[in-house]
Amino acid sequence: MKKEEVPAAPAPDGMTRFLWWLAAADADILKDCRTEKERYRIIGISVLVTWMFATLAWGYFFSTIVNDDMVVAGLALFFGFAILSIDRTLIAAMSRTNGNIKVLPVIFRLVLAVTIGLFISQPVVLMLFKKDIDAQLELSKQTKLDAYREQLVKLNAGQLGTLQQSIDLGKAQLAQKAAELKVYKDGYIKETDGTGGSGRIGESDIARVKKSAYLKSEEEYQAMQRAWEPQQQQLQAQINKMHSVDSLKETVYLGTLTNGFLAQVEALHELTETHPPVKQRYRLIVFIITLIEVMPLLSKILMPKGEYDEKLAAATAQGVIAAQLETANSEQLQEHYQAAALQADKETVDHLFESTRDIRKEQAEALVKEWRSREHNQYHHLWQQAKKLLLGKI
Repeated sequence: MKKEEVPAAPAPDGMTRFLWWLAAADADILKDCRTEKERYRIIGISVLVTWMFATLAWGYFFSTIVNDDMVVAGLALFFGFAILSIDRTLIAAMSRTNGNIKVLPVIFRLVLAVTIGLFISQPVVLMLFKKDIDAQLELSKQTKLDAYREQLVKLNAGQLGTLQQSIDLGKAQLAQKAAELKVYKDGYIKETDGTGGSGRIGESDIARVKKSAYLKSEEEYQAMQRAWEPQQQQLQAQINKMHSVDSLKETVYLGTLTNGFLAQVEALHELTETHPPVKQRYRLIVFIITLIEVMPLLSKILMPKGEYDEKLAAATAQGVIAAQLETANSEQLQEHYQAAALQADKETVDHLFESTRDIRKEQAEALVKEWRSREHNQYHHLWQQAKKLLLGKI
């Protein structure tokens, strides 16, 4: 009876392969696992969503720092890919446990995933609450500016008080002199119109005396006024200069109050502290975004061991055995090569000495004759020459 042929599984499309790659799965093994394909597609989709969230969060984060859109896009894609690489590494590490989940590695990976999720959630929350945060930023700027002005007032209070006291003292002295002048003037007028103490009308002796006192007081007042005006202008100029310096400091300080990332985080904190409903929704959004980051890892942990894990473990074991066999064969082959090379060298040396035996005897006899013909020759010197001539050694 002829067996029925099992139809071959259709080849996965490009999108499926991409999702499997995101899930850190081996496509060559997974394509033959009929029950595992959709589960790893789901894991890949969760990783894809996390990647998109990370890229969006980094993009908004860098938009608060850099004004160039191209730079922001490049940095967002780069750091988003970094988060993707971390997620794939965590998932790939989970797939090598062979179904035996260990507590400490899982806790470490979950803590790392939660940390990444909390960081990614911050820019996303800032983007969602942007209008409220912008309004809170203006209030915060005004509050900080008022506090800075109070600090400047306290800092300049001593010097400004001294200058203002000098101006007030000069004005008081001038007013006192003006009052004194008015008294002399009124006394003179009363003496001339008959309402004074003498009761006479016209320029009497008493009227002339009071006139003299009045004119003298008027001259002193004018002299005092002429002397006071430059002093008052100088003191007022110092006060105006202090106000100008304070205004410049306020302008510089106001320029430091930007709408950057840290300022927005601070404004969000103030907003959540003053508005409890916002705080509740803020926590809910952070929890959801963090859950999105943790979902790929949780899916991998909660997924039961299936056909793909068995095939992957078998392929890994076969690869390890093949590597071990290859290493053992290489060692044996190296040992055999060294032994064969040593034997070949021995045979070559033996053949060389056998072939040159007669020649070496003739050379030795000639060397002995030459040695005997010389006087005061030593045997040690003869042996050194023989080795150099016959064996090629010094």
